[in-house]
Amino acid sequence: MVVSLAHHWRSASVVFAIVFVTVFLTSTFGILTRPLGFLAAFWPANAVLLGLMVRWPHMAGKTGWLGAVAGYLVADMLDGNSLPLTLWLTAANLAGAGIGVLLFRRLAAEDVELQRPLSVLYLFAVLCCSAAASALVGAGVAPVFFERNLISGLAFWFTTELVNAIIVLPAMLTANLNWATTLFERRQEDKPRQVLQQFAPLGALVLSLAIGLWVGGPGAAAFPSPALLWCALSYPLFLTALLTMCVSIWHLMAITLGVFAYHQAIDGATMSDRLGIMLLALGPLTVASINAARTTLLAQLEQQVSHDTLTGALSRRAFFSRAEARLAQPAQPMAVLMLDLDKFKQINDRFGHGVGDTVLVTFAARVRTLLREHDLFGRIGGEEFAILLSGVQPDVALSIAERLRAAVEEVRIPLEPDGQLSMTVSIGIACFKQEATPATTLDHMLAQADKALYSAKDNGRNQVVSSFT
Repeated sequence: MVVSLAHHWRSASVVFAIVFVTVFLTSTFGILTRPLGFLAAFWPANAVLLGLMVRWPHMAGKTGWLGAVAGYLVADMLDGNSLPLTLWLTAANLAGAGIGVLLFRRLAAEDVELQRPLSVLYLFAVLCCSAAASALVGAGVAPVFFERNLISGLAFWFTTELVNAIIVLPAMLTANLNWATTLFERRQEDKPRQVLQQFAPLGALVLSLAIGLWVGGPGAAAFPSPALLWCALSYPLFLTALLTMCVSIWHLMAITLGVFAYHQAIDGATMSDRLGIMLLALGPLTVASINAARTTLLAQLEQQVSHDTLTGALSRRAFFSRAEARLAQPAQPMAVLMLDLDKFKQINDRFGHGVGDTVLVTFAARVRTLLREHDLFGRIGGEEFAILLSGVQPDVALSIAERLRAAVEEVRIPLEPDGQLSMTVSIGIACFKQEATPATTLDHMLAQADKALYSAKDNGRNQVVSSFT
């Protein structure tokens, strides 16, 4: 079913339809922003097309480009343009998008997704080339069809293409809805004060826009800049790009429509206005990109520090730290499981440490598949592991331990040339009732579980022994 859906998504007719509808709708929107007798003040179609083909490369094939041509032509013809003008404008739009697709293919995936400090600089360079290609092809319409100077037409086209791309493309390249789920889950746990702090940058942004509208004048577009920088330091990259896009579009349209009323623009917003909006957008995007790279590096560092490099389980130190924090929470029933791979030294001696490492990795991976997301699983040392289960009664903990034991017993590890290796695990459990938890220390729980583990070993291994307190 999944394969058929993927094939359907990539089929020629679907690609054509998606690109055609996208280009047609965004072109129609851009046409509505055209000042009387000249080009659009805001033309998102080219940036959206470029983003579509960069995010989903299979759309940049012949069918996708045909869909784009059809979308541009239909939108312009419905607007009443002559066929020569329509073909010329379409050629210019395609030239910019085509150069952009070719250049983006030369960038690393991290730079395309704006995940590195220099990513925004690379994005800016690519979009400058794309805008220049579009302007060189299309600027001739200014003297031929609109009786405008070629140089001014070239400058207007270039700045319009560049600003539109800087506004729209980052949000498309970084689009990720996981941040919404994460924020919602955090809302469930956060206190009102924390929620207020998290919404403060957004509130500051709305307030700055209102103040800019009230004050007006040439500096109105700069009012949201500090709030956008605050958002860039507080929110995920995609949300920052989305907010920056909304603010930039608002200012571009406001200037074009004369909302700020500080001068009368000749062709919608002037070139200076457009460049100012572009610079407004570049600041928070750069900060957000650097912050995303920093967050990724910190996450990688935390992963290396808190997890065992071989098995991926929590390190001894991280397990103790997180388990003690869990014990400090409101009283609830707890269970600690101590797990020890049976006769692991013999495996190392007979087959070598390489096979021993494979056994440990396979064991840890199998255990993780049977644990809940919030259960703590750590490597205490050598072939010994520990698990902390919270909110489980003794019978549930015993059932989980038995499932773990049986699952490990079923594992088979292939050996060269035709053999296979099985393994078993002994498990000791210490369970503590809810009323006993506040007075319980982690060392005491582990000691009780360790005693139960030794009983399991002494009684023949490959079994579960429990100790209830």
